[in-house]
Amino acid sequence: MNEPVEELSEKDFIQESRQKPTFPYWVWLFLIAVVAALVLGGGSWYTNRLSELFKISPFLQVTNREISLFLWQNPEYMRINAKQKNGYLPAFKYLDKITIDLAQADQFATAPPDLLFRYHTWKRLLSGEFTSTPIPKKEFLSFLSYAQEWQPPFWVDAPAGYKKLVEGLEENPIQDLATLSQEILPVDVRIAFQGWQNYFADGEAINTFLPTQEQLRQFLASHPNYARNYWRNIVQERTPNYLRSLKPSGNNEGLIPGSELTSFLRVAIFNYLKAQDPNWNKKPNK
Repeated sequence: MNEPVEELSEKDFIQESRQKPTFPYWVWLFLIAVVAALVLGGGSWYTNRLSELFKISPFLQVTNREISLFLWQNPEYMRINAKQKNGYLPAFKYLDKITIDLAQADQFATAPPDLLFRYHTWKRLLSGEFTSTPIPKKEFLSFLSYAQEWQPPFWVDAPAGYKKLVEGLEENPIQDLATLSQEILPVDVRIAFQGWQNYFADGEAINTFLPTQEQLRQFLASHPNYARNYWRNIVQERTPNYLRSLKPSGNNEGLIPGSELTSFLRVAIFNYLKAQDPNWNKKPNK
């Protein structure tokens, strides 16, 4: 129990001399030691409190590896594109890359609540809507060289089949890894590879791509969780007219305006069409 604090009297506020007080050096050392102890103690309390919150809150229990899958499909939320970087996804700290610090890949991400909310929404509605596209072996090897967090030595939970695949990949005669089972090539790795490919190889094509009314209707028939009713309130700030001009039928060739498309929708439709025809966007008039 704390001792009662004695109330200060008027004389305690009266300065009897303007002479600066002098203290022995050991007093200054003592004060410095006290301040340091308070700072370090406060830091320890904060760290312990944060650790407790992570344990009891599933909302916060998102690793940097997990959130990286979301970021590939929503590049506007990448740390490299953030105006204020202090305290924002510090594990994505590289200046020349947009991948994760290997030591922090499977630690819980430090991210603002709105980003975590968007991650959980994406995870619940869209992660299962993944459309697999071809995975050329040569490109996959380049991906592993760039995003080293997906190499088995840096992924604690890598399945045994995946470890075996990567170990002998250069000698493996298979050319399209997308034909492998998910036990050998997990969905998370496929999503990460596709995100890397979209970002570096398809970025310009995706940014300028406008789907037709018919393309969008076909896409939504197979992937209904992208529909306007799911997202119009969530993306209101950036894309207030999300899919507003989509018609249930009619002009099949009319284009959906870019102002009605989010980045994750552009990516998803692009990959949906690419899965049907890998060269569709290289043809005339596309």
